[in-house]
Amino acid sequence: MSVTEDPDGPARLAPSPPSVSLWGDPARGSVWVGAPGYGWRRVRLGVIVRWQAARLDRDLAAGVSVRTSDAHALRAVRITARRRRASLAGGLARVLRSASDSRPRLTAAAVPDRRAVLAARPVIEALERRLRGPEPVAARGVAMLGELLTEPTSPVYRSDDPGDLASGLRAAAAALEPGIRWE
Repeated sequence: MSVTEDPDGPARLAPSPPSVSLWGDPARGSVWVGAPGYGWRRVRLGVIVRWQAARLDRDLAAGVSVRTSDAHALRAVRITARRRRASLAGGLARVLRSASDSRPRLTAAAVPDRRAVLAARPVIEALERRLRGPEPVAARGVAMLGELLTEPTSPVYRSDDPGDLASGLRAAAAALEPGIRWE
């Protein structure tokens, strides 16, 4: 099978010559078509992207173009997907809940800087809505938010000035807008 494109309609599956292979599940919309051997390159790239996800995210957050490599491009696609966006929005909501709850807790998780998070509440709430919304987002902004939420040295968890977190969140919000070049 192969994917054919009709200028007047959506792409659809069509029978293909025997030299072309089909991978994935057409019912779920995950179909890859290519010549023999192409699938292994795709699998290899997927493994590399998963293995180097943290480095690729740091690169994207720093402004490296998604066109730098296939690995950067694939990582950008993965982190801007609806599932990842929902995960980041949930992380922002958990940080707000944790900072709003003044009861002491025994946890192994890094505890958010309550003062900085509460000072940045409006920005966090706006970002949570933006991530849950239907509009597309840019990989750089998603990567920046991911770093803020996962790095224990980020202003979310350690802030000398409560304004540092709000500033970092505003920069991430600006970088979420697709089509803006941050080079």
